[in-house]
Amino acid sequence: MAFIWSLTCHETLGSTSDLCKSEAEKGAADGTAVLAYRQTSGRGTRGRLWQAPEGNLSFSFICRDRDSDSLIAVLPFLVAVAIHDALAPVVPDAVLQLKWPNDLVCEGAKLCGVLIERGGAGRSGWIVVGIGANLRTAPEIPGRRTICLEALGRSIAPREAAERILAAFSARLSLWEREGFEPLRAAWLERAHPLGTRLAVQRGDNYIEGFFAGLDASGRLLLQTDQGDLQAFLSGDILLLG
Repeated sequence: MAFIWSLTCHETLGSTSDLCKSEAEKGAADGTAVLAYRQTSGRGTRGRLWQAPEGNLSFSFICRDRDSDSLIAVLPFLVAVAIHDALAPVVPDAVLQLKWPNDLVCEGAKLCGVLIERGGAGRSGWIVVGIGANLRTAPEIPGRRTICLEALGRSIAPREAAERILAAFSARLSLWEREGFEPLRAAWLERAHPLGTRLAVQRGDNYIEGFFAGLDASGRLLLQTDQGDLQAFLSGDILLLG
């Protein structure tokens, strides 16, 4: 089922995802998208504050009227690959990579993040995808390095970036619906940090260190630990160690 996008732009919003969630509860259609040129109360994963000053990309969109359980399992990879497809051509001389499951990084510094939320039930169920990209300004995130496109000598308007991502997402979604997860898994791995990259996966207050060993058939992160074990992770904060 193809998306028919309806993108509305606002000068200022508290949170594009909060607005989309509110609209979804009221029955807003699949493909409804909202962009804010300035976002004052953006959120990242695990409730972190996401700074979104004017010039950066802050937008969200609604998915519904499809098998949400199947979609939610692959959505982090669909969104991540679509973002890479959309933004990599803007900076052809820089290496943009995906960090599991859906961060876009450049030289290990975060360029773009994604927040996926779901709600409702049955035919009223919805998924909201929120995307924030550092186009003009790199926000300060404790314990994380960040970067922006402008620091790489490139620029793109927020609306153009959103439209590129939506088009790329539609293409990747159609491919997944036709051919399943394996082509998407391969595309994600092609755009990710190389196999053997040293990682740390946070578990509570501790980190498990090892080497990136790929994705399994369901998209779980595979980590070859320093103790020689192969562990699979369905969730967890990831640090690139080199």
